[in-house]
Amino acid sequence: MASLETIASLGPRLPGDTNCATVTRVVRIIRQFFRWTLLKTHCMTALNVRNGRTLPLTCRDGTNPLNSDLSGTEIFLAGSVFSLLLILKWFYARNQPWDSDEPQHLHVVWAWTVGLLPYRDVFDNHSPLFQALSAPLFNCFGERADIVTIMRWAMLPLAVLILWLINFIGSHLFSSRIGLWSCTIAATYPDLYAKLNEFRPDVLWTALWLILLAILTTRRIHSGTAFISGLVLGIAFAVSMKTIFLLLTLCLSAGFTYILQGFLPKAPNRASATEVFVCMFASVAGFIIVPALVVAFFAWHQSFSQMVYCVITHNLTGYDNRLALILGRMRDVRFWLFVPLTIAGLWLARFDQNKTKSHRRLFLLLVTGLFCPLLFSFWPLISKQDFLPFLPLLVISLVAPLIWLGEWMRLKSGNRAPAYLLAIIVAGVELLWMVKMHSPTKAVNQGHIQIIADTLKLTRPSETVIDAKGQTIYRPRAYYYVLEQLTREHVTEGKIQDEVPDRVIEKGTALAVPTWWLTKKTADFISRNYISVGAVSVLGQKLHSKSDHLDFRIDVPQQYSIITDRGQAFGILDGVAMNGGRYLSAGLHRLILDSPANSVAVIWSRAADKGFSPFRSEKLNN
Repeated sequence: MASLETIASLGPRLPGDTNCATVTRVVRIIRQFFRWTLLKTHCMTALNVRNGRTLPLTCRDGTNPLNSDLSGTEIFLAGSVFSLLLILKWFYARNQPWDSDEPQHLHVVWAWTVGLLPYRDVFDNHSPLFQALSAPLFNCFGERADIVTIMRWAMLPLAVLILWLINFIGSHLFSSRIGLWSCTIAATYPDLYAKLNEFRPDVLWTALWLILLAILTTRRIHSGTAFISGLVLGIAFAVSMKTIFLLLTLCLSAGFTYILQGFLPKAPNRASATEVFVCMFASVAGFIIVPALVVAFFAWHQSFSQMVYCVITHNLTGYDNRLALILGRMRDVRFWLFVPLTIAGLWLARFDQNKTKSHRRLFLLLVTGLFCPLLFSFWPLISKQDFLPFLPLLVISLVAPLIWLGEWMRLKSGNRAPAYLLAIIVAGVELLWMVKMHSPTKAVNQGHIQIIADTLKLTRPSETVIDAKGQTIYRPRAYYYVLEQLTREHVTEGKIQDEVPDRVIEKGTALAVPTWWLTKKTADFISRNYISVGAVSVLGQKLHSKSDHLDFRIDVPQQYSIITDRGQAFGILDGVAMNGGRYLSAGLHRLILDSPANSVAVIWSRAADKGFSPFRSEKLNN
């Protein structure tokens, strides 16, 4: 049994506030003395000494002797970190590189605001709830080239909620110190910070996931909590179809927790079959509410089959050798995290006298450990945002031993080193890493903003454009599909026909956004029929000839003008004197210039009228 002095040293230290009254100090010291005396009486063991090493265990009353109250200094340090992150948010909201998914999601949000129905009128391979909820706020700002920056700020409340939930779960399952520093280290982790800064449904999806875990790990499960859990899971399902994968993770973790309980002493009483049935019924009843409403809405608008195709069928992809794919992913260290996390959960559950809390810890660690093996085994295309529900749980799992190690260092140093020393070092290193990865003041999104600005200047709301995933946001595509990875794979496999050129010719689409996301057929069509005028391309082509007789072919009928590097060209076009812009049909055309010019171009008349020119790197002002 450890001495009273040893245990007392684990308690909270008085903050060095010179303005604190002496009598208050005395009262607090006396209170601490009786507190830790009572703790000594009720602990089965506070420090288990083995081979001269101290290991933190839990007391009979469920408290942890290493769970000292938060000091004023560490609260100030954590608060300073969050203040700095908020300042960085001001810069990163504008200067963090746009992810191609952000304009894609905003394009669907725009569709809601103009009366278009996703799946029927606009392709989207995501569940609809997040975009629908974002539409009212989006509509408040009108057409703005910097709309991505504005809508990124709308993610801030969700990011704060996620960080608070990390603190909530960590504090309830481990300690207030572990909760605080889990929240802080998660906030400063570069990948997590970057994804929480983006406009994407995965942020709301992650918040719902953590709400669900907070319910399952901090509340007694009965019919009421089961219903709420099912309701939260159903909302998450309406935000992302990847919730199916999360449900599988929960079921397997719960099953393993139930099995492993049999190997632990003094396992909590298991629920009866009736209680299990009632809870399952309640959770299913809660789960179906929101998805049923979503299905009913689209069925009412006669687009249920389109929704099924976009959200489910389109996202299905197969690999010739899935076993080889899984074996390749098994080289990722994250695949094997379930081994140490399961061992850690069993170790904590074995020595913790609070059996309810210990088995909740085991469940959380199993959820964390099984996430990546299941993701790598069942999910065909993996991206950074798929790890958003995993990273907060991983941080909690890693910060707990980090704080315990800090407590051990504090004891060894005679209270000279704070218990949170390692945690604040990790948070500081992450901050430096984040700033080094991308300078907060380095502007990199001007090209994206200029694309939207030029599109708004050149086109009217009902006119179509060519872009891969909705980069122009406010204009409909000339074709139905977004040209992301899955679509390109389906085109290669022959499941989807690349009809972009046909639709463009049919609709007279005059503006294009060249990008590597386009299929080869579409990219070749654009290179032949569109000409760059800065951030975007418009219908046209440069004519290369040393004579004053020029022949060229038009594939997309539209209103065209003939210009040179000195301005408007003059001459005879198809036997008629040129006088401004002219509608040109598809086919061959002949131009005879009044005087030869080194640089001649056929260009969409509206672009020429608004001062856009292929002969200058920047657009001209009228």
